[in-house]
Parts: sequence; C-alpha cells; structure tokens
Amino acid sequence: MRVSVNLDAEKGRAPRPGREPDVCYAIIRQSKVVRLSVIAAYLNRQTPFDNSILEAINFLDHVIRQGPSDIYTSIKRSFFSKGTQQQPLDNVIVAMRGVYSSIRLCSLQPSNGGPGTGLALNVDVANGTFWNPQDLHQAARNFLKDRNRNLDWQVFKNQITPVEVRGTWTQSEDFKSLRKLAKLKFKVKYPGKVDKKLLEKEHRIKKFTFDSKLGKQGANAKTVKFNLKDRQTNTEREISVYDYYKMKYGCEIQMWHLPLVQTERDGYFPMELCQISPNQRYVYKLGPDQTAAMIKFAVTRPQQRIQAINHGVGMLKWSTDPYLNHFKIKVDPNMSITNARLLQNPEIQYANQKVNPGTSGRWDLRGKKFFAANPEPLKSWGVVIVGGACDEATVKNFLNVFIQTYIGHGGKVENKNPHIYTQGRGQDLAEMVTAARLAAGNQVKAMPQILLYVLPGRDSFMYERLKRNMECRFAMVSQMMNVAHVRKAQPQYCSNVCMKLNAKLGGTTCKIVTPPNANAPAFPRPTMVIGADVSHPTPGSQQPSMAAITMSFDPFACRYAAAVQTNGFRTEMITQNNIDNMLVPLFRQWVSKVGKGTGPQHIYYFRDGVSEGQFDHVLNQEVQHMKDALIKAFGEPAKAIRWTVTVCTKRHHVRFFPKEGDAAGDRNGNALPGTLVERDVTHPFEYDFYLSSHSAIQGTARPVHYQVIHDEAKVPPNDFQMMIYRHCYQYMRSTTPVSLYPAVYYAHLASNRARAHESSSASEGPRGGQKFEEARQDAVARGGVAGSRGDGTSQTGSQQNPSEAKPLVPLGNDVNDAAQIAKIRTSMWYI
Repeated sequence: MRVSVNLDAEKGRAPRPGREPDVCYAIIRQSKVVRLSVIAAYLNRQTPFDNSILEAINFLDHVIRQGPSDIYTSIKRSFFSKGTQQQPLDNVIVAMRGVYSSIRLCSLQPSNGGPGTGLALNVDVANGTFWNPQDLHQAARNFLKDRNRNLDWQVFKNQITPVEVRGTWTQSEDFKSLRKLAKLKFKVKYPGKVDKKLLEKEHRIKKFTFDSKLGKQGANAKTVKFNLKDRQTNTEREISVYDYYKMKYGCEIQMWHLPLVQTERDGYFPMELCQISPNQRYVYKLGPDQTAAMIKFAVTRPQQRIQAINHGVGMLKWSTDPYLNHFKIKVDPNMSITNARLLQNPEIQYANQKVNPGTSGRWDLRGKKFFAANPEPLKSWGVVIVGGACDEATVKNFLNVFIQTYIGHGGKVENKNPHIYTQGRGQDLAEMVTAARLAAGNQVKAMPQILLYVLPGRDSFMYERLKRNMECRFAMVSQMMNVAHVRKAQPQYCSNVCMKLNAKLGGTTCKIVTPPNANAPAFPRPTMVIGADVSHPTPGSQQPSMAAITMSFDPFACRYAAAVQTNGFRTEMITQNNIDNMLVPLFRQWVSKVGKGTGPQHIYYFRDGVSEGQFDHVLNQEVQHMKDALIKAFGEPAKAIRWTVTVCTKRHHVRFFPKEGDAAGDRNGNALPGTLVERDVTHPFEYDFYLSSHSAIQGTARPVHYQVIHDEAKVPPNDFQMMIYRHCYQYMRSTTPVSLYPAVYYAHLASNRARAHESSSASEGPRGGQKFEEARQDAVARGGVAGSRGDGTSQTGSQQNPSEAKPLVPLGNDVNDAAQIAKIRTSMWYI
C-alpha cells in the first residue's frame, strides 16, 4: 500500500515561503509472519527457546502497550495519565504515579482456577518526574533558585543579565543553565479573543535569545526586532516584539527585559505568555533535596501499593482495549494468588552469646562482642580533621565514646590516644594524607594500621581522592566519618563504625550458628563462594565500566576479598583478561589461607545484574574463562571443581502481598524475612525462585529473583535456598539480614568503590558523582562538550570513548612491601 502524507496539512500550517509542501511517501508491506503457536510449543517443551519465541513475546508486548500508548504519556513500559494527581518535589519538578506493565512467561494458574496459559502480565506502580506545568518565566526563575532563595524577580533579572568578559558581552552562568529548558513544549496564552487553534497549538523551545552586540541590556522584547510585512501596502517595516504584541493584541509585555523564547519555525514569544505543557519528563539528575522528596513520594506501604496497582489496572482498560479485542486477547484483572514457604531463620553467633531474631529481621548489638575481633591490636592509628570540619576537643570526645564502644564489642585497642592531625590551610589532600600517615606512624614508631577521617560534608570527589591516596599509594584501609555524627558521638553510630572498622582490620562481626559447634565450617566440603558485578557509569559519562569479583576468605563465608578493574565501555561480561588477572591471584591466596594448601571442591558463583538474554554469555564466556584460567594455573585438580552458577536480580517489578491478617505478614503488611516463592509466578520449568530475606524499614519489600542457570554439584534446592537465606544474616556492617546474597552485595560495593582508583589526575575534576553530573547536564543542554582532557576524548561531552579503558591504579601501587600489599588485597577494604 502506497501512502502520501502531507505533514504541513496535518499540522494545520502553510508550507514555508518558497518551498514545496512537506509531503512524505510511504510504502507499507508485510515483512514478517509472527506465529504465536511457538509459545505454547516452548511451554510444552516441544521446542527450544529461539528467536521466533522472542518475536512472538515481543509482538504480544507491543499489542498490550499500544492501547495505553494512545491515551497516556508512555515511558518505555510505564504509562502516566495527564489527570493523575501530581506531587510537587519543589517548584520546578512534580512527581507522578503511573502504571508499569510487561508480559512474562510463568506457570501461573488464573484466579478462577482454570488451566494456566503460561503467560502473565506483570503490573506494578511506576514513579516518574516531570516538569511542573507553569508559566515559563516562573519556571525559569524557579530553576535558578539555588542562588535566588527568595525567588525575587529583580535577582532573577540580574542572574540572566549578560556579563562582560575581556571587553565582550557573554552569557552569565545562570543564563547558560536555562539551556536545560530547551526542547520543552509550551502553549501561548494570547491575550484577547484569538482563534482557538492558536491557543491549542504547541511549540517547542529551541533556545533563549542572546546577542552579544546588544550589550548589557540583552536580547529582549524591546531590543529584538523583525521585519513585518504590511499586506495592504506590500511594504515591510522593522518592529520590536514588544511593539508587535501591543499593536496586534493590545498587550503590554510586563517583563519585557527577559530574554525571548526562540522556536524552530514559529518565531519569538515572550516568556510570560508561554505555559509549559504538562507530562513532560524531567530527564536530569535530581538534586539532594529533590531526591529526598522523591523517595518520600515513592515509598508506599503494601496496602497503599495494592491500591495504586489496582488503580493502574483500571487505567489499562484491558476489557475495552481495541487492540486486545482485535487479536482476541483477554486478561484476568485479578491479582495472582500463590503459596509461599517461610524458611526458618538462623541463630546468630557472637563471641559471648547467641541471638535468635525470629521473624523480626533485626537484633541489637548492645552487650555483644564481635565473633572475631581485630587479630592485631589497634596500636598505630590516627584521626585526620579535613577542611577544618571541627576542633580537636570534638574529636577527643568522640574518641572516648568510640574506643569504649569498640572495646565493649571485643575490639583490641592498645593505643587509646591516637594522633589527631588537622589539615593545614591550603594544604592539598595528597600532602595531608602523607603527613597524617607519617605523624600517626611516628607516634608509636610503627606502620599505621588505619586512619579515620572527619569530613566536613558529603563531597564524593573528596571521598574518592582520600580513598585513592590511602589504598593505592599506601596500601592502607581507612574510615570516613561525617562531622555531624562525630559531634553527636552517639553510641549507636559508634557501633556502626566499629562494625566497618573491625571488618577492615580483619575481624568478623557475626556468623550464623552451624552445628555441631560455633567454629564449624558452613559447608560439608571445601567450598568457595564467588560474587561478581559490573557497574556502569551514568549515560554520557566518559568513565569505563567497572568489574568486581569477590571471594569468600574464611570457612564460614563471612569475610570476602575483592578485586576490581576497568571492564571496557558499557561492557557487561567480565573480560577474559580481567578474569585471569583478578581471579587467579585471589584463588592462590584462598588455597594458602583458607584451603591450607588445597583448592575447593565446589564453587558457588553468584552473578548480579544480567538479563535473561545474557545467561548464555555468563556460562559460555565468564564461567568458561574462569574454568580455563584455573586449569591453566593449577592443572588437573581444577578440572574436578564443581560449579553452581546463579544469577541474582533485584531490578524487577514483582512484589508479594500477604493476605490481610495472615501470619506470613509483618505489622506493616510486608512478607516476613525468609518468604520463598518458587511456583506460579516463576518460570514454567527453569530453576528459579524469589526470596524476601530482609525486613523492609519503609515501603514495600522487594524480593530478589535467583535463577540457577548451571549446577554441576546437584545441590538440593531446599539446601541451596536455605544457604542463601542464612548467609544474608552474616553481612558485616548491619544487625539485620540483607536483601541480597552478601557475595553479590559486596561485589556491588566494590565495583562502585573502584571508581576511586581510576588513573586520572585530580586536576581533571570529578569523573563521576553529583558535580560531574551537573557539568555533564550543562554540556548536553548546550549541545557541546563540557571539557576536553587533551587526549581526543571529552570529559562530559558526546565524543567517542577512547578505544581502551585505562587500567585502575593497583592497591598498594607505591608500596614495595609485598606482605602489606597482599594484606590489603585480601582485606575488606571496600566496605
């Protein structure tokens, strides 16, 4: 079928002067036949999963999304209604609650008890941020509120007034910030009686007017002029935008001094007459206050979430959806009901007592001594006050409480008066670390074991610089503390710091009780646990991806060593070179320290954050490369190791709601820790399950989806599920079970911490975090590059990444002591 489309006529506009109408020709022809019967064949195990099944599922997914896309604002698989109640995060951004919908394969039985179809719709709440639909001049003023707290119009005018630099008038920094409003759609509030089409027509912001030739007064309604044609006399005369609106609409522009809105083809508009259209997504990173407000908005208790989901089901209107009706697709609108099991919680072993938290999912650290205190007494250590955060008296008061708390938890402290070093005015961070380390060591004539830093605020760039100096230059662990907590010196905060500090110094917070005694190993045979994660930078960043591998380093799978390295650019699979250089050295240390000369018989490999389409890559690339590397390094014994490979996923939209009054729910209506779901909403025949191992502090608990994709050891499912749940109680820095298996949790921490070890100069500025993101957003808004590093790549712009990612600076790079380097590489430096 040939189709001719006149875009000018569709949009109700005349062709551009001197040009032909904007006409497109299209040919529509059938290119593919999608056979839905392959889904049933796959569910009946008559055919393997292949591209035809993927096409069929994708087709159904498109059919289900098409109807809501016609009515609502769609963002991928989420839909937001224009009539939805909005919650302001501030006077610039609003949060909206919508509905998420996607199709899934499952073994679900419909709510009416009929035969299962093997297909289900996963419906959940979606939360999004949008521009507040307000007058454009108000939005611009509010957007620059950081330096205009009182939202004063005169201050706003001064903010965007051109500034003179070396004799040339240029845009102020605040004016440049307004570039982030580019591409927003708006309607014009024409004064007086005008054609309804004019009021309903939407325009798009191209930019705000600026002309350096106009000097300090700027390009505004009185200084921007254009040629107006008089049709009666067929003559042209120059007229300002201000005079045009006064003549045409009898309207005097009040804020004529503001820049004008320039559009692609509709000319100029005064800001005060423009109103931002609703439901336009806010695509920039939220600030700290906005983030806090968004979290408060998004967190909902289970019963509230159920109501929001049911409201979302009502929005989707499956029974009247014309596309579903056309293909005769029916959807049961009732929520799925499944049976769950509640796993028995473990007892927690400390050095002086056992704790049974029951189903509460939390316990108290007071009066308890760590299962294993720091092996070497704390003798050589110090505290560093950064940036004049506080005075020495404040630190001494904190140390009195901290040392008493640590000793109370069984910690060994030999030096109770550590050296306190204060950063000098104008002293560089690198110089400060060197001097503080030297001063702490000189106090007791011994190499410092750890340094504690009191930081003046939450500066991620400062944090990363300190960590790189400590870990990469001196092979030392460190503990960062916020000055607000140091001033309060509360015992609970001190206990939290003690857990981290004890782990970094080689101790263990607690372990689960394993019969027959407190020191019994966690596994029936020599077993190693490996966790892996790859973290990616924010889109547009020039930072590489970071791979992390963690490995259990005691018989109880409590302590984990970590190795990190760059992993290309947005590459999800850990490269073979990284596996060789990260896994093998840790494996050697494991054989020496844990295996007492022999390797493991069984390896559990937990992989985080990969999609179903990448499962084969995990097996055929990562796991195979690991096996090859171990066989190459250790020979025949490595061939006998049996592997159990599991993918852990937390980013999904599946939630569980115990029935009201059911004993399986806690007081907030969440599933109890240990709730296991392994049927109905899981895959029809593959080995997967959902486990909710934690107690949600606020909101609705999110279970973790575990999928076993390879098991050479044939571990009984009950034993494997119980192992995962029990080990969640051994997380080093909390007195609650965590939601994710600790090996993966630690890999996630290490991969994010790896960014502090990048081989880059401090003079380049932040390569990640809030400050970097702000610079990147500025660059994207102006369509350029935020800064060049002199190597052909941009710091925050849109140029291509270099072909290879630079390796990270190794731990202990500037240290010659092999024992000290080995010590930090097998420690929990990342925690």
